[in-house]
Amino acid sequence: MKIPVVVIIFNRPDKAKKLYKSLGNYKPDKLFIISDGPRIHVLKDKEKVKKTREIFKNIDWKCKVLINYSDKNLGNKDRIVSGLNWVFQKVEKAIILEDDCIPSKEFFPFMEKMLDRYRANLKIGSVCGSNFFNFKTKYKENYFFSKYQHCWGWATWKNRWQKFDGNLKTLDKIKKNKFLKSYLGSYKAYLYWHWILDRVKNGKMNSWAYTWAYTGFINKYLHVHPKKSLIKYIGYDNSATNTKNKPKYNLKITNNSKFRFPSTHPSKILVNNIYDRYCEDEIFSKSLKNRLYWFLKKSWL
Repeated sequence: MKIPVVVIIFNRPDKAKKLYKSLGNYKPDKLFIISDGPRIHVLKDKEKVKKTREIFKNIDWKCKVLINYSDKNLGNKDRIVSGLNWVFQKVEKAIILEDDCIPSKEFFPFMEKMLDRYRANLKIGSVCGSNFFNFKTKYKENYFFSKYQHCWGWATWKNRWQKFDGNLKTLDKIKKNKFLKSYLGSYKAYLYWHWILDRVKNGKMNSWAYTWAYTGFINKYLHVHPKKSLIKYIGYDNSATNTKNKPKYNLKITNNSKFRFPSTHPSKILVNNIYDRYCEDEIFSKSLKNRLYWFLKKSWL
């Protein structure tokens, strides 16, 4: 039995076609399709949403298809969270792909192996298909562990997703005890994550991914990452909700990297602190150099 696959689509038929084609490399037995409804104020949304959904109407392999389409627009956060809640009422584990995340051929066997290997280890929160830096370790293992979760092609289990702190109910308590400062290892990370999570909680940012990352922090999850990225991200354009411009680190992402099987497993489940420092310095709170670069870039936009 293959792992159920979840695809999250909206109004980008060109990208959905590429995702659909990539699924032919795996041909899942069960496919969940989550789609948000069109925005009332966007003239062409209704037509684009319809075209995008039609791509998945005639699956050309034997497959049980379950759809969860919203008639009205819920927004990125509410639509994805409600959709995944629905998925995990029905299955114990799933692979999740948004329409702008195109998996390589190695992606699916990697997900299968890791979901099976770590299903009973509650220290592992998810399996990620992305590696933003194609980070090379000096060891033979072809994957490692990080405190940071990347949602560009990933998988998890029902009992991990059920920990999702959707309304950030624990955030005020976590602020007071400065847990994130000790857990993430720096004061700048502590300040950044509380700032960004406050924006999400107060409705100033429509993102579920920061909340899922935070859920991982407070449960002390580690996330599996491949040594080389197994996902090609194609979402950088004006149609994106949160990623209209390519960040500096994206230049290091490649697709279809050679990935050897069987996997060489790490001897211990330990966080890769070097990779995590890259994540914080390049993507999140940023180093002083990258904060200056980010500020100057924003000033010219």
